[in-house]
Amino acid sequence: MFRVWFVVLVLASTAESTATTPGRGYVAPEDCEWTAAGSLGSSSVALTCTVRTINGVFDSTNFSLIQPQNTVSLKVKCENVLFESALANNSFHHLKELRSLHVEYCKLKEIPLKAFWGLSELVNLTVRTYNSEWGEIFLKVVPGSLSPLQKLARLDLSRNNMPTLTPSLMCSLPNLQHLNLSYNDFSEVVNLGFAATNRTPCPVHVQHLDLTMNRLKVLTDHGFSALRHLRTLYLRSNRISRAEDTALFGLGKLQILDLSNNLLIALPPGFLKGSEMLSELYLQNNSMSVLPPGLFSGLQQMMILDLSHNSLSSQWLNGDTFADMTRLVVLDLSYNKLSHLESATFRSQYSLQVLQLHHNELVSIADNAFSSLYNLQTLVLTNNNLTYIDALTFTGLQMLMVLSLDFNSIQAIHSEALKNCTNLQELNLNVNKLIEVPKTIKFLQQLRSLDISNNRISVISNASYQGLRVLYSLRLAGNSIGNLSKGVFEDLPSIRILNLANNNVQSIEQGTFDEVPELHALRLDSNLISDINSLFINLHDLLMLNISANRISWFDYALIPIGLQWLDVHDNQIETLGNYYELESVLKLRTLDASFNKITDIEATSLPNSIEILFLNNNLIKNIRPFTFLGKQNLTRVELKSNLLETLEMNAFRLSEIPSRRPLPEFTVSDNPYVCDCNMEWLQRMATLDESRQYPRMTDIEEIMCSLTFKRKDSVVPLTRAQSSQFLCGYKSHCFALCHCCEFDACDCEMVCPENCTCYYDQSWNTNIVDCGGKRHTSVPRKIPMDVTELYLDGSDIPTLSSHTFIGRKNMKILYLNNSNVHTIDNRTFNGLRDLLVLNLDHNRLTVLHGYEFERLVHLQELYLSHNMVATISNVTFMALKSLEILHLDHNYIVHFQVWLLNNNPRLQEIKLAYNSWTCDCYFIAEMKEFLHLKGDYVRDMYDLECHYNHSSSHYLLDFNTTACSNFTATAMRREFDLREMIPIVIIASTVVVVVIIIVVLIVFFRKEMGVWFYAKYGIRLFQGGKGRASQRGGGDEDKLFDAFVSYSKKDEAFVTQILAPELECGVPTYRLCLHYRDLPVGGYMSDAIMEAMESSRRTILILSENFLKSEWCRYEFKSAHREVLSACQHRLLVIALGKVDPQELDPDIRLWMKQSPVLRWGEKQFWDRLKYAMPDVRHRKTERNRNDVSVAVHI
Repeated sequence: MFRVWFVVLVLASTAESTATTPGRGYVAPEDCEWTAAGSLGSSSVALTCTVRTINGVFDSTNFSLIQPQNTVSLKVKCENVLFESALANNSFHHLKELRSLHVEYCKLKEIPLKAFWGLSELVNLTVRTYNSEWGEIFLKVVPGSLSPLQKLARLDLSRNNMPTLTPSLMCSLPNLQHLNLSYNDFSEVVNLGFAATNRTPCPVHVQHLDLTMNRLKVLTDHGFSALRHLRTLYLRSNRISRAEDTALFGLGKLQILDLSNNLLIALPPGFLKGSEMLSELYLQNNSMSVLPPGLFSGLQQMMILDLSHNSLSSQWLNGDTFADMTRLVVLDLSYNKLSHLESATFRSQYSLQVLQLHHNELVSIADNAFSSLYNLQTLVLTNNNLTYIDALTFTGLQMLMVLSLDFNSIQAIHSEALKNCTNLQELNLNVNKLIEVPKTIKFLQQLRSLDISNNRISVISNASYQGLRVLYSLRLAGNSIGNLSKGVFEDLPSIRILNLANNNVQSIEQGTFDEVPELHALRLDSNLISDINSLFINLHDLLMLNISANRISWFDYALIPIGLQWLDVHDNQIETLGNYYELESVLKLRTLDASFNKITDIEATSLPNSIEILFLNNNLIKNIRPFTFLGKQNLTRVELKSNLLETLEMNAFRLSEIPSRRPLPEFTVSDNPYVCDCNMEWLQRMATLDESRQYPRMTDIEEIMCSLTFKRKDSVVPLTRAQSSQFLCGYKSHCFALCHCCEFDACDCEMVCPENCTCYYDQSWNTNIVDCGGKRHTSVPRKIPMDVTELYLDGSDIPTLSSHTFIGRKNMKILYLNNSNVHTIDNRTFNGLRDLLVLNLDHNRLTVLHGYEFERLVHLQELYLSHNMVATISNVTFMALKSLEILHLDHNYIVHFQVWLLNNNPRLQEIKLAYNSWTCDCYFIAEMKEFLHLKGDYVRDMYDLECHYNHSSSHYLLDFNTTACSNFTATAMRREFDLREMIPIVIIASTVVVVVIIIVVLIVFFRKEMGVWFYAKYGIRLFQGGKGRASQRGGGDEDKLFDAFVSYSKKDEAFVTQILAPELECGVPTYRLCLHYRDLPVGGYMSDAIMEAMESSRRTILILSENFLKSEWCRYEFKSAHREVLSACQHRLLVIALGKVDPQELDPDIRLWMKQSPVLRWGEKQFWDRLKYAMPDVRHRKTERNRNDVSVAVHI
């Protein structure tokens, strides 16, 4: 009985688990993945399928394989390929439970009538074909195809390139609330089918309509009148230039209207009549210069109004403009042309909380202009032309919390100007012309942030901040403040951030900062301070201290608080990081920048144990003591570039063992004058040392260059490419530990460097070099070490090399005796040099090689005998040299040596035989030619070989005709001219002519492509006449400030600043660019700035895109500036087409410029090469300025 109940319980438990596990038993078709949908415990499934196409040419898609039970969501995503898809009727009819359907990237031309039959529960439908990427193909929605979707609430038909909609399409969708038609090709409102006509008698219940990024040009009367329930209408980023009076007729429930980023110049007075429920209106980024009276009448519900980035002037703002907007909370009038504000302009906006007026041309503000704005919290007046703030300017702003007056020309502020602004917490006055701290701030008892930087203040006192007891941040940088005395900050108990950078501070009285003991951050950089003794020791809460770019020469860690975490002392004159009291274990310092000083030596006590990031680059460091970084457990980065380090001990970078879970610290040590001696080889093996996790990772090891101690070859080489045998140290004498005869004269194991020579060894003593070259020794020096591996005796005067001269030097591999006046080599001179690889006897006076000279050099690979006086060579001279690879016999007097015997040297790869007195003997010539036929590839000077007859005439050996020889005593020699020899010449000549003609034709046809290729590869401009070359050189405008001015749309700024500018400004060659939105000054007269930038540039690059054509190009001053400059210098324009640009929509000016100027398309092949080919030449520029260091706006 117990067993029966146990089985029943198990079955019940299994059934319950199956019922509550999402998707239990669900099987997804191939190319599909499923995830659980809905809440925990639900069995609903969301299915995602990725296919190449739907029912395409190569595919047959069967959606019936999808399990209908529990499938509530289906996403079908096609691969992003340009293959057509087709949606069949009844494709989804079995998916009765489906509530969400997404079809993306499938290139559909049509939604057929019965495509969605059976989907009665569908709530969300998305069809995005991205047909705009496929030319003129667009999606057609067949009338009635959406009829089965009675519960549909959201419909997304964006990105389908649709030009029209059937008027009755939405009639059968009673629950539709959200309709997305963005990123299509609608050009007229009537094509949307939302006008209430006899053809659309049905009600449309859509509440949210998105028409962003279409091509609408005019908002016609009654265009949306059928949308009686519409609450949100997005029309941004179209091409709307005109709106008719009753365009919004019927939209009585409309709450949000977005017309931003269009081409509107003005709106008719009755445009918003009938839409009194509007609460948000966005009109920014248009070209509006007029606000007709009554435009905003009746809009009592308006809360957000954005009119920024237009051309509005003050004459259109008066007391009636916003009179009915009593509930307005946010008003943005920035980036317009307002010159003054009247006292009645905002008289009805008592609910306003945020007012943006920055980047206008405001010169004056009338008294009491803001008096009605008693709820205003943020007022931004940045970047205007204000010069004086009167006592009544900010009357009534009791609730104001943020006031920004920076970037004006304010010279004075009335002492009671902010008397009523008692709640002000943030005041920005930076970049003005104030000569003293405004007295009016004494009323600001709640002020927490005060920025008066970049003014003309020279004196500050405690009276300047009297009453600011909650002030948290005070910025006084960029003024002319002189010395600081004690008591100047005594009335600032809450101050935490103090910025006095870039002033004229020379001295600071001790105790000056003791009055602000809770200071967290202090900046004193870019002053004239030379002594910091006792200034900061009592600032126990100080976390950040910047005293860089001063004149400090003495530093000790006792001068800074124990708890300091970030210290910048770079660009001073500090010679030592002093630590007299050995505070390295108690300091909390985490980041230290001591770069650009005069530090010469660092050791363990020079750095706190808590250090994480250390900058010591650009100092005079010559020595890093062993174990300097040992015990610095938190170290992550160390910069030691650009110092005077010549050698480094291995223990200098030794670290405490780093746990495997943490990355190794990163060191940079390049740009130092390293010497690759025997003590530096370990640095080359840093990658293998990483495994011990007791050494850092050298991030710039590939950039380290070092000079070799033995400089006969390369004097400076990359560290990573240096061979281990090149890491050498010099020695005078050396006695190995196992050598017991060093006290005696004749001791073979003792290494003694000969007199007047220099000797080197590597760390393993496998390399032992003795250099006696150029010292004019008259005999081979005595006491040459027995273990010598390379011996240099070149430049000596040793007429005779006697027998057994080098006996016992069994390890010698290289021997140089060139230019040593050697006449004779005795028998067995080189006896014992069994491992010799290179023997150089160039430039001597040898006359005869008897055959015994090299007989035991079986491993010799290179033998140099050039520039001697050798006339006779025994046939057995080179017979024993089976390993010989290089043999030079040129520039001698050899007459009759059987060169073909060199076939017995199987490894020979390089031979030089020219400039000798070879005989013209017929037999010899025949054999020589046969040898050259077989070994010609190895004879480097084969075409310089000549034979000589009777010491009077010479003939190139390859041209010599052996049939002219009769015997050895012939009195004359004559070359025969054989007609048969002319046949190959004629054929070759004809072939050459044909090939030349073909090459010329190809060059003419592909001259542009070849010109670009040659310029990209070699920097050479081909196929340009004098005028073209002069244009590329600048045509006399090399002294202009910029190489190119880049004109573009604000929306294309990411492409310009992240792709185009980095490649041109940081690539090779380097160009100087002026970017419109990055470098031109904000505000002022845009047309003047653009004209001056273009005239100061050698080229103008125009980024032509849809964004450009429908935004910037529609502004009159923008267009007129370009037209005026480019009409005078058409050949200086360069057009880059970005994205799809319809040529039919271009105005005549742009079409003319595109015909007369180079046009490039982003993404085309060789884009960068073509662009740089069209740019002016910069190779002869004398100086290059770092683009980041130049403020272009200063010059424009």
